[in-house]
Amino acid sequence: MICTASTALPIHTLKKGDKIKYTTKLGTRTYRVKTVTKIKETDYSYLERTSDHRITLITCVENVPSKRWCVQAIEVK
Repeated sequence: MICTASTALPIHTLKKGDKIKYTTKLGTRTYRVKTVTKIKETDYSYLERTSDHRITLITCVENVPSKRWCVQAIEVK
């Protein structure tokens, strides 16, 4: 599956290995999903600095205010 920033897609439906394309005025970058996980609303560890180029997407879990969906993807060169 390829997800783009203009795609209205619940991020928890992404799977490991799926591609995410992120486009801005400066160009397009492609990322491959590494993890899809449910985290506590207070867990900021997935936002820490990393040595690779990655994108982290976080959104609410429907009807579970204390949890968030977190997707991390690594840039594909």
